[in-house]
Amino acid sequence: MNIVSVSWGDHLSFGEGDGRLDTPEKVQRRLPVWRDELGAGALHWRMLRSRIAGAYSAAAGYRHPSETAATRLGWDDFAMVPTMARQAGMSPWLYVTLWDEGWPLAPDEVRRVSYHNDLHGQHVAWQSDLTRDHPEWMAIDRAGRERQPGVVSLSYPEARRAFIDRWIRLIEPTTFDGLFLCLRSQSRPADSADQFGFNEPARRDFLDGYGVDVIREPFNVQAWRDLLGSYLTSLLRELRVTLAHAGKRLAIGCARGDVVGPPLGNMTLPWREWVRLNLVDRLVIDQNSSQCPSMWHQLWPMHRGTGYVQNYLDGAGLPMLAEHVATTYAPVVSESDVELFVARQWRDRSPEVEACLSSTPGVTGLVFGSFRHDNAAAVRRNDWRAGKLGT
Repeated sequence: MNIVSVSWGDHLSFGEGDGRLDTPEKVQRRLPVWRDELGAGALHWRMLRSRIAGAYSAAAGYRHPSETAATRLGWDDFAMVPTMARQAGMSPWLYVTLWDEGWPLAPDEVRRVSYHNDLHGQHVAWQSDLTRDHPEWMAIDRAGRERQPGVVSLSYPEARRAFIDRWIRLIEPTTFDGLFLCLRSQSRPADSADQFGFNEPARRDFLDGYGVDVIREPFNVQAWRDLLGSYLTSLLRELRVTLAHAGKRLAIGCARGDVVGPPLGNMTLPWREWVRLNLVDRLVIDQNSSQCPSMWHQLWPMHRGTGYVQNYLDGAGLPMLAEHVATTYAPVVSESDVELFVARQWRDRSPEVEACLSSTPGVTGLVFGSFRHDNAAAVRRNDWRAGKLGT
């Protein structure tokens, strides 16, 4: 069983014809296509930013495409998509993100040389009210001077609770089967992989556990990375309980390897513990934060960061994908009830590679993106700018 991942905002902003998905009828026509041509038995529906409290900003003459898309709709996707998906024989899941809280619009002189991407992220911006109201929750560097926009430190119990409350408010009134929590981040990459995460609660916990003040003294870097990863596990523990009370399942999507990777850092990714403790129902690996899954343009192309112990962008510290899945992931999930999926929306279709991955014992299926499948003509023309952004 495969999964189709639908970034609805991309469809609404850049799609064409039925591939725009701007009416229920278009969605209804595409669902059986995804089922039959992509082998999809489940749907990850990525919601619009307009459902999260936040603020859009734009330079003169520009308008955020997500804001534009949201104002043109006359129907409720949360009410209709789960029902239509089930009618097509697919399990509907709500797609949300964790480290993607946005940022304010930078000054013009900064945007000329440093920007998310020149398609729709150079002259427009969005930031959640959560980080506007609590800037202290954003991950901070060791010197206490710089914060990574859009990335919240999970060392704050209140921040974890705020995320969980948001997601429950979104999903509980719906008939989505579960929540897909994606760890992809569109935030500006850290300059170095151990740059951020020195927030006061983490500093205090490390001092209590190891007797070392990470702000003032040399410290065990791996123990520090593990501590930061433990807060992600705490979030999943707390979320798992709350979702269970609401009758919803939980899936998580992350980079492959044992660290969260670019653009975030070397924080430990304790996926083995999640599997062992049955904290998730599904694990989706090989996610990519540095490439848009729809248009395939690179995000923050002038910022890549250094010092990653494992880096999926250049393969550093990682075996080849098929080997990694067969020798590391599959044996672990085979001893559990967790379903393993491999994300493929970042690559050209390859029947040979897909057959190899799909046939690996322990792999439940693959994940494909809907946008490129539905908008092949637009992808070939590569004319995303023409008439899309509005003014």
